[in-house]
Amino acid sequence: MSQPRPIRSLFPILLLNLTAFAIAIPVLPALAYAVGGSAVDVGLLYAVQSLGQFLMAPIWGKVSDKLGRKPILLATFAAAACLELITAFIGSLGLLYVARFFVGLCAGNVATASAMIADSTDGADRSKGMAVIGISFGIGFTLGPAIGAAVGVVAESGVPGITGAGMPFAAAAALNVITIILGIFLLVEPARSVAERQKNRIKTSSISVWRQLRDGPVFLLCALFFLYTVSLTVLEGTFFIYMEAVYDYDIVEVGIIFAAMGLLMALCHGAVGPLSRRLGDRRMTLLGVIVLGAGLLAAPIYPALWFLLLALGIATFGRALVHPGILAMMSKRETGRNDTGQLMGMLTSSASLGRIFGPALGGFIFAYITPAAPFYFAGALLLVTGVVWWALWNRRQ
Repeated sequence: MSQPRPIRSLFPILLLNLTAFAIAIPVLPALAYAVGGSAVDVGLLYAVQSLGQFLMAPIWGKVSDKLGRKPILLATFAAAACLELITAFIGSLGLLYVARFFVGLCAGNVATASAMIADSTDGADRSKGMAVIGISFGIGFTLGPAIGAAVGVVAESGVPGITGAGMPFAAAAALNVITIILGIFLLVEPARSVAERQKNRIKTSSISVWRQLRDGPVFLLCALFFLYTVSLTVLEGTFFIYMEAVYDYDIVEVGIIFAAMGLLMALCHGAVGPLSRRLGDRRMTLLGVIVLGAGLLAAPIYPALWFLLLALGIATFGRALVHPGILAMMSKRETGRNDTGQLMGMLTSSASLGRIFGPALGGFIFAYITPAAPFYFAGALLLVTGVVWWALWNRRQ
């Protein structure tokens, strides 16, 4: 069955939107330092941005039930374009906090995009449609850092403003403007009533969430995804400042490394299918957690750059196994009440909470212990989490 046109048209729009958002990942620390911030501020800025996304995602979903998915998506694209442009000119740390929080509010529109897919599909086609979001994240979070690095080549180093560390954010604003223009012509509003849109949106009321969490494996998968995300974002918030402090790298080189890791992870996804069939999703996930944890734990041990990059490459292979493994196991917990969407929404919420706590924790660890401490913390947390999760899971079966 061919994909409905609304999904085909949504893919390039969502890809551009996520690419624009991902530009900030490697370059936000450079801007934070340029306006007088510290390692702690870097972590808190990522956390504030994720907090905005976490808070606004369900609100955008509810508003789009009444107004339609397309108007909300276009409005958030426009707001993101303005906020990214404002960020490009910012010279104050306080204003940077405010701007990134509001950018996070706009990023909550992914919930609206998933609702649009649900409006456009039924039954078995829905899972294929939801894969559009995963693919968009994978490609966008590879292209975004690469664009940030490319723009950084012509930016003035160490100063705020649109000619300095703010220039990549101006590029993000321009990309959002392109997204708006394409969205006006390409996005197709599914022919659904308000009642049907409300039915299709993923709902996670406290009662239904508690009912799901009482299922031991569901709770364990949410806990695993939360701690996995915390571990990754502890490093996401400190990687630039670590590379600057230890190797004297700037946003160009760090952006290239981020893009290379994204490309490597995309290539490694080719091994997921064969490993899943050979080992099963549970063993594959455990293997991924151990490989990821070991790679991060080893990365700062030897100071040579080639050793760091080799360890990060190993860790990236492990990461490529963990995410799809957890998603596959969670999808199998569906109990016959057509609650797969809610289960996936709970995983997304777990990851969103991890993105709030992880960067802030990483900033404090970097500032008050050693620059290498976030690597050791993330690696050790993953290894302990993997062992405990495996033991508890076996007891629940």
